[in-house]
Amino acid sequence: MVEESNASADLVIADVLNQFARNFLLNDLTNEQSGKLLEASRGESVFQLPRREARRRETVIGQVHQARVSVRRLRSVLRTYSGLFDSDWSVPMLVELSWYAGVLGEIRDLDVLRSGIEKSLGLVDDEPLRSRIVQRLDGRIEDAQERGALERTTKRHALLVDEISTISSSVAFDSKAKGPALEVLSSQLKRTWRDVRKAAGKARADSSNENLHQVRIALKRLQCACEVLGLVAGKPAVKVARAAETTQTKLGVVHDEAVANSWLKSLTVAEPDWKDPLREIRAFHKEARRAAKRGWRESIEKVETSWDDLRS
Repeated sequence: MVEESNASADLVIADVLNQFARNFLLNDLTNEQSGKLLEASRGESVFQLPRREARRRETVIGQVHQARVSVRRLRSVLRTYSGLFDSDWSVPMLVELSWYAGVLGEIRDLDVLRSGIEKSLGLVDDEPLRSRIVQRLDGRIEDAQERGALERTTKRHALLVDEISTISSSVAFDSKAKGPALEVLSSQLKRTWRDVRKAAGKARADSSNENLHQVRIALKRLQCACEVLGLVAGKPAVKVARAAETTQTKLGVVHDEAVANSWLKSLTVAEPDWKDPLREIRAFHKEARRAAKRGWRESIEKVETSWDDLRS
């Protein structure tokens, strides 16, 4: 924790936005493009999130993943701490971030699906069939990458990149963001926690994939929010963030396995002759999902306990 007892909330938020923006630029643009923008943007920050240093990934899909994560974290800060921003600035920004998150998400989700399916393809004895399945997924990924590449040539993308590159200095704050960081940031978390409790309660009553996925989404926002709060609140907030991260990661496996099984089911509908060869693969992913679900309630309880410790 940085000892800045007099720090205002806007200073902390600006530094965090800058950190996420730099990671986005490094991974969404070429080295030359990002280098020019990073040179022109503010690089010095008082508050640095641990384990979130900006760096360019080596693979194309790794860069897509990091750009997507950075966009998600920017959205999470703007939503969780929405009361600290001028809505005339933040609402349009959220619209554009949501648009580009969808562009990046399609590519990343298909890559995750492909990786998941590859884990179980060894259960299929028919090598030509294995190749055909992989080719189908590769074709979808290539199509998504082409659509993404096309979007990156648009004026809309160029404007978003410009806005992200200057976000830490151009962000429009509400007057309340000038208050003490610990007090102001803490006061903004009530809605985020209500979302977690509401989603968890619904999932406890019906642990469908959709309900568990909503818990995961709420936990991601809580994790990001508490990482930011941890810069001034210290270990109690960081503990909440880590508990939320652990739980949402487990729920991510549940979701990924459900998506894999759903895709395999649609494949057997489109290719009835593949039903028998794919039976073992579908069973593999069903069991993987069941295994991932075990203990999610206990994991949520740890998040709740750490939250109670933070608020006490």
